[in-house]
Amino acid sequence: MKTAYYTLARLWGAGAVLFCLRLVQNRTGFDPETGLALPSAAGTALAAALVLLAVLELILVRRQSRERVSFTSHFSLPGRRSLTVLAVGCMLLAAGGCLLALDGFTSGGVAAIVTGLLALASAGGLLVLTKRFRAGEVPGVAPVLPAMFFGVFLVLTVYLPAANDPVLPRYYLQILAAAIAAYAFSQLAGFLRRESRPRTFTVLADLAVMLCLAAMADGGRAVVLLFGGCAALLTVFRLLQRAWDLPEAEEENALGEAESEA
Repeated sequence: MKTAYYTLARLWGAGAVLFCLRLVQNRTGFDPETGLALPSAAGTALAAALVLLAVLELILVRRQSRERVSFTSHFSLPGRRSLTVLAVGCMLLAAGGCLLALDGFTSGGVAAIVTGLLALASAGGLLVLTKRFRAGEVPGVAPVLPAMFFGVFLVLTVYLPAANDPVLPRYYLQILAAAIAAYAFSQLAGFLRRESRPRTFTVLADLAVMLCLAAMADGGRAVVLLFGGCAALLTVFRLLQRAWDLPEAEEENALGEAESEA
């Protein structure tokens, strides 16, 4: 339990710091007349923090298993609190999807429409996945497929409007957050086919949570809801992970070396 609270505080605390840095950068790091990027302490600190957090994640997972495991063996059954957060995450995802789809119908943006509809399907699919898992069934990959495609189309939704924008600092954070979230959802689906590794999912889920929280400083209502939903959902699955340290053979070797040294 202490580990879960520590992980939650670390991820959301770091995400809050990144959010504040991005907010300051948006207000002071761009010329109000030309829109060009200006030298910004907040922007520099944000980029440095992203690199440091990525390195820290790689250090923290160095003892986790690199073996491919199944979904049912890797995740614990969600309790009442986890179910509440998961339901909130699905509601945020569905609400953001509705707003984005409506915006797409208004502006004629096909990517926005598809992303919005996939967000709705993702929310329903993850609820179905959780229900089957709690019922003791071995869930298939189908409920998570909408989330995988949603992540891909979210990248397109945030990239296409900025494709011709030469000012990279203005939009890189949202694209990075969407890409990492898409990768994290694909790894989540991979557990259902015994194709994902705990170490890889942990790094991606942690980074996705922090980046999604930071990217909420950039967007309108739909983007804020979508990134908030992704952060909440990936946080739940991150905290439901069982403790996967070194494989048994590696642990035995480590114990043997320790005993010989003693």
